[in-house]
Amino acid sequence: MKNFLVRYYGPEGCVLIKNIQAERSSDVRIRLASEGYLSSFVVPNIFLNIFHPIKNAGMKDKELSVFFVELHQLAQSVGSIGKAFYYISKNKKEGKESKTNKKRKEKFIYLVKWLYDDHRRAKIKNRRKLVGDCTVMLGKGYTLGEIFKVNYFEELVLSLVDLAASTGNYPEVFLKISEFFDAKDLYRKNVVGTMAYPAFLFFLLFTAFTVFLYYIIPTFASFFSQFSRIPSSTEYVIWLFAYIKSIFIYIIVLAVSIFTIIIFDLFEIKSRLLALFLNIPTVRNIFNYNYLSWFFYRFSLMISSGLTITVMFDYFRNNTEKRYFKYKFDLVYNCLMSGFTLRDSLDNADFLSEDVIESIGYGEIGGFLPDTILRLSKDFKEKSSYAMHLFTKTLFFLVMASVVFFLLLMFFSLFLPLIQGMVSLPGSY
Repeated sequence: MKNFLVRYYGPEGCVLIKNIQAERSSDVRIRLASEGYLSSFVVPNIFLNIFHPIKNAGMKDKELSVFFVELHQLAQSVGSIGKAFYYISKNKKEGKESKTNKKRKEKFIYLVKWLYDDHRRAKIKNRRKLVGDCTVMLGKGYTLGEIFKVNYFEELVLSLVDLAASTGNYPEVFLKISEFFDAKDLYRKNVVGTMAYPAFLFFLLFTAFTVFLYYIIPTFASFFSQFSRIPSSTEYVIWLFAYIKSIFIYIIVLAVSIFTIIIFDLFEIKSRLLALFLNIPTVRNIFNYNYLSWFFYRFSLMISSGLTITVMFDYFRNNTEKRYFKYKFDLVYNCLMSGFTLRDSLDNADFLSEDVIESIGYGEIGGFLPDTILRLSKDFKEKSSYAMHLFTKTLFFLVMASVVFFLLLMFFSLFLPLIQGMVSLPGSY
């Protein structure tokens, strides 16, 4: 669930702007259209999504992992989820936060510190609000699944909690939910980690180019201004870099704007670019293997918890943002509803290799499907790491080739003419 800033036409043609919570921008447009309104634009509300997210009660994956471990331990000890939430709400550490925040608030001067303090207090408030909602609403007769639903928890969590309500084994389910959020946090960190090296290379190149543009080129230009004649190639290179310098700030602003649009998927640009890049085999393998690793992990978690395969694929098809996999999961779900086995359903969908499908088929027949699915998750994680390794190696080679080309260009266009001019050697350019 995300926040979207919407501009739409209300009654009598008046223009209205408000924040709407939904999964996707298309959902916002559909909701407004069903209410008889025409939206002019829908964009993610960046500031609310960063500082006050609403999905999973506004808590981070690592925070939720710790929260559900505590809940598991307390529910196992006291034997009641109502008492478990009561003891969490009486945690002394949470009671001391307000005094600490009050002292810090008096010392805050700069806006950055204020934002950090507001973000930190929001994290504590989100946890406290969730615990308070659970304590009060459980006392009024609401189920835990209903409480989690109004706090916008993921469908997988809701499914597991509903399963616990039917079996009564809440401590075990809380532990599995904790493992899920812990694995989700590691998955996100792995994705960020794989992109760290290319980002670091880009940062080094950008820094080197900036120094070259603002310091080295002007130094060369001052030297060449003392010469009566310089090669035409040198004149062109100096003119080119002088022109780039004059518009460099606009290039940076444009690059930052494009980066912001891609990161927050404004106007669904990110989805379209991703579809374009997925035509590159190596990039497609990285994304597919990484996603399938996470898919099989969730699959193993859900099947070991006792959920049926039909329910799981109904969850996957309704909660994936990747159109390709959403289409494939729809095919699998429809086949399962028609009475096909899991192996035949996956074979009809045709998005996994034959050896993977056969492994799942053997696991389905032999009764060890959860172990097979977990092993496949690890296999795809290794494949993703290998594909990312090839990608970074290729990127490194391209960067080094670009650097060598750039250095050769600078040597023949700037360094060599400068040396010739200083020693009064004739140039033949």
